[in-house]
Amino acid sequence: MKNQNDNSCPFCKSKNIARILYGMPASSKKLDKDIKSGKLILGGCFVSDNSPVFQCNECGKKWGERGSHSKG
Repeated sequence: MKNQNDNSCPFCKSKNIARILYGMPASSKKLDKDIKSGKLILGGCFVSDNSPVFQCNECGKKWGERGSHSKG
């Protein structure tokens, strides 16, 4: 599997990926725009170190562990 920071899907190689956001974010125009454009997916309220960080918008696969992903 490719490095999870490569900005491409390690399964189908698509660059059309979304970051998964956990918790209950406050609604905003930017958040709504990012969700609509496929840059961001809401992951729900339950999160662990093993929860995926990215999801491919092409094949639907999820990858990356929060505990090993640097924020930035």
